[in-house]
Amino acid sequence: MKTKIDLRVGLIGAVVAVPKSKKLLQLQVDIGLEKRTIVSGISQYYQPQQLIGKKVVVVANLKP
Repeated sequence: MKTKIDLRVGLIGAVVAVPKSKKLLQLQVDIGLEKRTIVSGISQYYQPQQLIGKKVVVVANLKP
């Protein structure tokens, strides 16, 4: 059975560094109907304050 990918644009509202990690940032992303917590290995490229207010594309139907 094929499932369509549900892509949504989300707005990053809060970003914190993950303790004991040099690479991970924890993002709070508002995708409209809900807010999601997403962890991404991008701290080598972005400071947390640079990401607040940015829009990102989220695959909304992936299981955790």
